Amino acid sequence: MGSVAGQTPEEGIGLLGGPPKPAPAPAAAPAASTPAVAATAEVPALAKPSPVGLLSLKAADDTERHVTAGTVTTLSAVLTSGHTEPGEASLSIEIVYASTYPGEGAEWPIRWLPPGKRHFLPIVAAKTRAAISLTPGVGVPVSFEVTAPVGIRYGDRFEVRLSASWGDGGPATKLSLALVARQAVLAIKTSRGYEREVADTLLARAEEKPDVVFALLVPAALRGYVFAEGMSFEGVREMLKGIRKARGLVDGETTLKEVEPLLVPRITVEGFVEGAIVELIAGPFKGEKARVKKIDQGKEEITVELIEAVVPIPVTVRGDHVRMLERGGGKSGG
Repeated sequence: MGSVAGQTPEEGIGLLGGPPKPAPAPAAAPAASTPAVAATAEVPALAKPSPVGLLSLKAADDTERHVTAGTVTTLSAVLTSGHTEPGEASLSIEIVYASTYPGEGAEWPIRWLPPGKRHFLPIVAAKTRAAISLTPGVGVPVSFEVTAPVGIRYGDRFEVRLSASWGDGGPATKLSLALVARQAVLAIKTSRGYEREVADTLLARAEEKPDVVFALLVPAALRGYVFAEGMSFEGVREMLKGIRKARGLVDGETTLKEVEPLLVPRITVEGFVEGAIVELIAGPFKGEKARVKKIDQGKEEITVELIEAVVPIPVTVRGDHVRMLERGGGKSGG
């Protein structure tokens, strides 16, 4: 693509440039008839140095954010001038990629919204320059829209490095905005009763492509679903093709907060009633049969009496330490 008139091709797309400043007129040579002793050369005025620290670049959000493959993220910064007069700042934009697999990093498409524009424009050059008009004390937002590609690897990093300096020179103020690729938790819909079969087949395929799926979870408390920890929807969707009883991916990422309750077995006494016959599956009386005498829903405990004991002795155990054998006709605990 062509560059904006008056700017070098390196400056890329979406550049804001003003008309070129006229060159200063050359100083007039002294007249030949003027005596050398009487000649007084006019000393040109020195350029006024730009005050230090009068340009500010601040991130509108966190300077580093974690993203998953396929997501679109907006990064924004605000450029503010502390000068007493309006002026123009030169903004340098540098795009930097870093991959945990050198030479294999995927390209992150990026667009930006120049000040005063209504639509995002693509950035195709690694380095871009733009002239930004500033009013004292008025912040000018600079926004970038970045797409995390499907082929990213865990830990891949994308940076937008900004550097702004006043039009007549002076020190530059700098800011870096970064995105770091992380894994996602994806929900896979399966036919009920075939969760383990789908997970086993997917696990076998994941061993051949370890960068696609990192872990699998088959929760016993949730029928019809398998959870996969991976880098991208497209990668997991491709691996699911042809797997019997796999019904596809659920749209959207599943958060760890939603999955966390499935990772810890829930102790429950629901379904037990007084008079029910149970088997103790843990503790010193493991394997013994007992009759439920009392249920404490608050503490999630059950008090039972051993059936084969000579003297009935009440024993209180946790709800997950018993297994229902015969449901009695008594009342449920409260």
